[in-house]
Amino acid sequence: MKTIKLCSLLSTAALLSFGLVACKNDNPNYCEGANANNNCAEVDATVGGCTSSAECAAPTAVCDVGGTNTCVACTPAEAEACTGTTPVCGSDNACQACTTHAECSASDVCLPTGACADATTVAYVAPGGSGTTCTQAAPCNKLGAALLTDRPYVKMTGTINDQVTLTNKTVTVLADPGAVLTDTTTGILMRVEGASQVSIYDLTIQEALGGTNAGLSLQPGNTSTVRLERVMVSGHAGAGITMSGGTLTVTRSTLTQNQGGGLDMTALGVVTLTNNVVHHNGNNVTAEFGGLRLRPMAGSKVEFNTVVDNLANTDTLSIGGVSCTGATFVADGNVIFRNQGGATTEQATGSCTYGTSFKAAGISTTDNTPMFVKPNMQPYDYHLTAASPTTILNAGGACTGVDLDGDARPQGGACDLGADELVP
Repeated sequence: MKTIKLCSLLSTAALLSFGLVACKNDNPNYCEGANANNNCAEVDATVGGCTSSAECAAPTAVCDVGGTNTCVACTPAEAEACTGTTPVCGSDNACQACTTHAECSASDVCLPTGACADATTVAYVAPGGSGTTCTQAAPCNKLGAALLTDRPYVKMTGTINDQVTLTNKTVTVLADPGAVLTDTTTGILMRVEGASQVSIYDLTIQEALGGTNAGLSLQPGNTSTVRLERVMVSGHAGAGITMSGGTLTVTRSTLTQNQGGGLDMTALGVVTLTNNVVHHNGNNVTAEFGGLRLRPMAGSKVEFNTVVDNLANTDTLSIGGVSCTGATFVADGNVIFRNQGGATTEQATGSCTYGTSFKAAGISTTDNTPMFVKPNMQPYDYHLTAASPTTILNAGGACTGVDLDGDARPQGGACDLGADELVP
């Protein structure tokens, strides 16, 4: 980096004689003797005198010409200076991760890493698509067709009618806001088999019809790993999710209005459920459970979920809230409230314990002891309020990470129970 010489070598007396000197260009007669090249633009850019990016170096390799005239990471005019996992030029002229697909103009795909995808690695699916290669310019209209391309990423837009089976597939499915996977015929919408590695972000999986069909099913004998984040699973004739082995992570998601219950582990498996809302699942005629039926193996985690207003039948073995079988397993930090079913008003049954979790049947179907925002009328809102009791606020002990909305935990001296961390 060149050092400032400018007019500083002129004597104070000379400055006073000629008035305030300001170097603005490369006129060799201007400020003569300031440096070896008589070049007033040769300055130390860290002080704010750059006039072009040629005078800047990484990690601030761009000159903010016409703005602060300092070396920065990027400017709107040179946004391409941002790459990798920080591809977006922010308003502070710093590179940052993408958070929406729209910020990735070339591919329209923002990856979970914060990087923008290369469009050639993405299979695109959209209603009305007629393509067979599922490119950005010619998307397919079926998720199954996109999976056949074996590209690592699938981007879904709009409502797609399809039923798919993923056998030994490794894929990340990303969705635009409002994107839905559904089907007008009967059957499971998404089967996962073999040793698949599947991640799904921001998709609504909705209305598997007929019998006891689930929206998502990890099939018997699988050794798959499946991750759902910011996913809605709703309106299925059976359970929202069934799991017969494998590893399942569901975080920052919603399970609702599934007639067979929210999540049913029909065999032992490793499950991580964090920061989810599980509400209005089950029914009072055929459902053996309402919210969650769990058989967690070692390595599982069920923490900071809100399980409320689920329903089961009145059989003595049924449970409206949570059934959990695991002798040494602790499901900590949850809110399990106002679920109905079984022979009593018990909210959770089985050999698991619940640590700091808040469990209460409520004194009526409209009781709002947790002081949720809007629990008794659609659209339901199970966020906490400042009036929520101290048995929920700051009652979850030490923790890290984010809540359902992406707000940092904790906001106070300790974590709040349930999926929502109250932001003051």
